[in-house]
Amino acid sequence: MYLCKFDFDGNRIATVAEGIHFSTEAEKQKYLDDGYIETSDDDYAYYVGNRGAGANGTGYVRGADGKPTDAPAIIVTTEQKQASIAEDYESQISELKDALATATLAGDESLIAELKSEYAEVKAEYEVALKGAE
Repeated sequence: MYLCKFDFDGNRIATVAEGIHFSTEAEKQKYLDDGYIETSDDDYAYYVGNRGAGANGTGYVRGADGKPTDAPAIIVTTEQKQASIAEDYESQISELKDALATATLAGDESLIAELKSEYAEVKAEYEVALKGAE
């Protein structure tokens, strides 16, 4: 048997096991008094992921009925999407800027023109991707 502690949303935040963390009823009661809840082996298997990842792919939480239920889906915010897009494009833009600086120092006009064109294309793609994330 396990004793599990859950947060307000039903996420398991701590677990203690009989025979490892407690042996006597008095020791068990201390955990129960601290907010731990008796959890069957079967329910525990859901909480630790031994019964799959649930319908949303995010695992299981303790439902209002005290049983494992599908955890809510992760909702990616606009800011998170835009940060991911920025991460993808900023290194590419930085590399183009470095290459353009090197080409400028070398006086390679054809390479400068090519890099400027590529830079403009990447910046345009970046702007479209950011707007698409809104």
